[in-house]
Amino acid sequence: MKKSAILFLAVALSAGCAASNPAAPTPDTALGLQKGSVFAVPVPPPVKPNESAPGEQKPVAPPYAGSPPVIPHGTGDFLPITAKQNACLDCHAVTEKKPGEPTPLPPSHYTDLRNAPDTVADKVAGARYVCVSCHVGATDAAPLVQNRFIHTGENK
Repeated sequence: MKKSAILFLAVALSAGCAASNPAAPTPDTALGLQKGSVFAVPVPPPVKPNESAPGEQKPVAPPYAGSPPVIPHGTGDFLPITAKQNACLDCHAVTEKKPGEPTPLPPSHYTDLRNAPDTVADKVAGARYVCVSCHVGATDAAPLVQNRFIHTGENK
């Protein structure tokens, strides 16, 4: 009885798969977001890095609520970022924002979420000092796909 039930299921599934599988396979140009063959190796357009100095450009609105802000100035002169050498903290480790001054780090950057999630320390938490782990620099690159989120975080 068990073997016949398994055999029946196997035949039914294979028949169902055959019925849902059209005679012609889906062409590779119809797969994915790329408008072309999935086997093509596209060359991305060149992207001009942001080489502006801090304060030259206005802050960029985040793509969705809760996302890390985009760095509105060049970062090439500030790299590498290490625990001992962090030029970001030279400007952004301030307690309050004054007109024309850098945006201060939020309290979350001073909180060790793993070991002391309820404590805001007086220095940046160990896992938070590498700013470019979350924050990216602004570029002139076109988005790969349309962003359907509005700034409040709701999906259109």
